[in-house]
Amino acid sequence: MDYTMPKSLINALSFSRREFELEMNKAYGLNMQQSKYDLQKKLDQGAVVRAGWNHYSANKDKRRYSYSYSIEVNETVSVIESNYYDLDFRIFELRQLNQFVNHLIARNAIVISVENEMVDFVFDTLSRAYPGKVLLKPSLDMYYRYQQDNEIIIIRLPSEAPKGFERPWETRLEKIIVDVLVDKLIGGIVPDGEKQNIVDGAFGNYLVDEATMVRYAKRKGAEKKLLKALNEYGRTIEI
Repeated sequence: MDYTMPKSLINALSFSRREFELEMNKAYGLNMQQSKYDLQKKLDQGAVVRAGWNHYSANKDKRRYSYSYSIEVNETVSVIESNYYDLDFRIFELRQLNQFVNHLIARNAIVISVENEMVDFVFDTLSRAYPGKVLLKPSLDMYYRYQQDNEIIIIRLPSEAPKGFERPWETRLEKIIVDVLVDKLIGGIVPDGEKQNIVDGAFGNYLVDEATMVRYAKRKGAEKKLLKALNEYGRTIEI
């Protein structure tokens, strides 16, 4: 059965799991296990979103982030998947940011994050498929020196990086936010003047799982850097 949340929860800035249990018990007589199940159901449906550790809020108008990847990306995925079974990787292309920025990115780059022990193998495979278009863990200077449209950049994938909802290799919005704000390469490519727009657009229009975002930043060793950057852009995260 679907239970409508009481107005006290809908109008609250945020609420804890315990507060949810108390209000659902008061409104419908649900016990702890029933309210736990109902909260998870509402999270899965997107009716409730995580606002931090043990902090939730009713979702009034935001949606889950999705993106239609370019033909070049899908072709690259086919090459990877035909050569490596069950490889853990993520793909992000710079043009994903065009919906957030004021100055559109004209020259695309395809960034592929690969589990550490497979980085060199994937680089060799893609170098054969796309000769002269693949860079391995480049510095920012190297990126600009060899920059070309739809070039492929291979970097290491931190453990526990969030997987895509539809396909595991798709890059979640939480990972994009972290990489734009703290990653030396991606953060260096994205102009500082556009980062406010990206943060505002991401949080203003889409569901953002803050716990997932901070957990990923921790795996990159950049939790404090992320929280500081978000605070500078007007977003305070409770952890």
